[in-house]
Amino acid sequence: EPRLIVADEAVSALDVSVKAQVVNLMLELQARMKLAYLFISHDMAVVERVSHRVAVMYLGEIVEIGPREAIFGNPQHPYTKRLLAAVPIADPMRRHEKSPVSNDEIKSPVRDADYIPPIRQFREVSPGHAVMIWGEEWEKKVIEAVAA
Repeated sequence: EPRLIVADEAVSALDVSVKAQVVNLMLELQARMKLAYLFISHDMAVVERVSHRVAVMYLGEIVEIGPREAIFGNPQHPYTKRLLAAVPIADPMRRHEKSPVSNDEIKSPVRDADYIPPIRQFREVSPGHAVMIWGEEWEKKVIEAVAA
């Protein structure tokens, strides 16, 4: 009778119909047994279905966190915007819609050996919805990428 289940890419290798059945079972068990899930996934459609709160990570750091509705309805961090823009639209009537996403480069994962991570700061954009401040360390990488 666990209180918390960590599900790391639990449905990623499943076909669509089996994935839906497993997700529905997880939600049913959650309601019946009062379970909490730490659900880790790259599949944003599944994350949207199973999550109450979402934390978006980039390069091992949380860059945006908040209620599901805030993250999916009002993404603020450039990585979150790109991540959500890459999700296929299932509705044939809406497939032509494109999310306006910047073509600017995002932070490079390559860091010098002597790299010391700065203290990260977040700003609250709505109640419970916080986004990492996109500071000069990240902007420097954009300038370097454009100059190259």
